[in-house]
Amino acid sequence: MKKLIFSTILTALTICGLYAQDVKFGVRGGMSMANMSAAKSTPISEGFAMRTAPGWGIFTELQLDPKISVRFGVEYSPLGGKKNGMQAMPTERLVTAIGSSFGMPSEEQIEGLVAIAQSLPPYYYLDIKNTVKLDYVTIPLLGQMGWDIGQTPWRVYVNAGPVLSFILSGKQVSKGSSLIYNEEGITIWSSLNPVVQGLIAAEFPPMQKLLTEPVPSGETNITGEMKSANFGVAGNIGLRYQRGNNFFFLEAGGNYGFYTVQDSDANGSNRLGAITVMVGYAFSLF
Repeated sequence: MKKLIFSTILTALTICGLYAQDVKFGVRGGMSMANMSAAKSTPISEGFAMRTAPGWGIFTELQLDPKISVRFGVEYSPLGGKKNGMQAMPTERLVTAIGSSFGMPSEEQIEGLVAIAQSLPPYYYLDIKNTVKLDYVTIPLLGQMGWDIGQTPWRVYVNAGPVLSFILSGKQVSKGSSLIYNEEGITIWSSLNPVVQGLIAAEFPPMQKLLTEPVPSGETNITGEMKSANFGVAGNIGLRYQRGNNFFFLEAGGNYGFYTVQDSDANGSNRLGAITVMVGYAFSLF
């Protein structure tokens, strides 16, 4: 699929280059207001708000006739989303943290840990600030149509087309500390019956500490949990000011990925999109 898309882009650019009346090179930068929409709804994939971050890119614009052009670019695109307050986490992360606190557990301890893990709910909840930062390099190929505003140097335009994205990094950045809760907002420790509490206190002191004291937040690398590439669509509405063979422009638009970004949807899945506001400058070398 990737090879087919690349070959299609190269073929399109070659054909357009043969008929281009003018070739310009440009840069653009501004703000990306990204969000993660739930494709498979779970407590983990739902409830994201926008993540705002700067993005930028370079591009080549091939003018085919006075109204029609083609833009090809390479851009840094910050995507993701954020949540504040009570939010779900997969219980397997908690179990992993508990297991790692024992170093080399005995066979009896392993059996006890397994039994306790099976009694836990599929999700636990923390009251923290959490941002999912997914950074991509994107390759848009946009067909563009523009119209001069009378005899002035101003011009309006619209563009749209496919975009291919490759992940650079994925991080879950959390701030604050919190006790560990179940979905009713009750601490998991309080929801355990006294017998289990006594067993944990006697045999698994590190687990008791984890379940009864606030858990500090931090940064988790989630790049490996994400698919390496995505495919979608992008588009913009713009206004530009022509100055000789060069121009300045302001444009607003967005992008949307057709595929879910998680490598596994066991804990839900999301699609990525963003609203963008960009300014830029383009110039001709000829």
